[in-house]
Amino acid sequence: MNSKFDYNKFLKKKSCAIFLFHGVVDKKNLGIKNYTGKHIHINKFKKILKNLKNKGQAISMDDIITLKKNKIDFPDNSYAVTFDDGYYNNYKLAAPILSELNIPATFYITTDFITNNSMSWIDMIEDSINKFNLRQEILYKKFKSQSLISKKDKIRFLNFLRKEIKTDNKIDPYKEVLNIAKNNKLILNKSLNNIFDKKMTWGNLNKISNDKKFIVGGHGKTHRILSYLNSKDVKNEIENSINLIKKKLSIDVNHFSYPEGLNFCYGKREISILKKKGIKCSPSAIHGVNKIEENLFNLKRIFCR
Repeated sequence: MNSKFDYNKFLKKKSCAIFLFHGVVDKKNLGIKNYTGKHIHINKFKKILKNLKNKGQAISMDDIITLKKNKIDFPDNSYAVTFDDGYYNNYKLAAPILSELNIPATFYITTDFITNNSMSWIDMIEDSINKFNLRQEILYKKFKSQSLISKKDKIRFLNFLRKEIKTDNKIDPYKEVLNIAKNNKLILNKSLNNIFDKKMTWGNLNKISNDKKFIVGGHGKTHRILSYLNSKDVKNEIENSINLIKKKLSIDVNHFSYPEGLNFCYGKREISILKKKGIKCSPSAIHGVNKIEENLFNLKRIFCR
């Protein structure tokens, strides 16, 4: 089996592999757009799901809660499908395939993205740098480059930027990219309607939430790293997200996933707030497969790209 489709290797006895997707597209990458591969081509997505279905047993995030509550082991080779952020391609391309294959899925949405069709800070700067073709040095901290014309230099800058911003709790990422754009005369779009950037509408999500196979959960209000926020802001980031989903979709919200989701992105404070808001399960983005003993607020996931 081609290794790029071989997610079956994560299927284990009495274990559950939770797969983390972001997007599914039917277009080729343009320049460095989607260079990290978080949006998977539709043909690859179909192949991955069909391979998983042939060997594994699909379960929902609700099933995981039930099994954990009743202290029942995960079925052999079980897996769950999840999506983060709320891209329109989840609704347009991924959901129909999941329905056809009768595979349940959970969609964790960032509510500001949905309400405003807005982009994350990294998608904004990635789009801007993709279109940047002036032969001039980019001005940002210690980064050095003669120009950002070559694909290699653009990717090197974006990787540097990702690391700088995501590992510094003093940086507001949205303000930071606005300053980078201003200082370097970049055009920074906050909202786009292409297949890589467009977000679902509340109408799209209403249709998804009415399908018994699908669950809608929270993923923050603005996608900021929760552990970096002060007590007031982290509470607002979580509660505003959950409250708006309840209001817009008229559903109970039992599910959440941490923005970025690595071990430094959340902790006891965030888990306590989530539990008080009725959240029963919040997976991370830490790589791994889960046994039934795993805490529902520390579940591991496997990034698919």
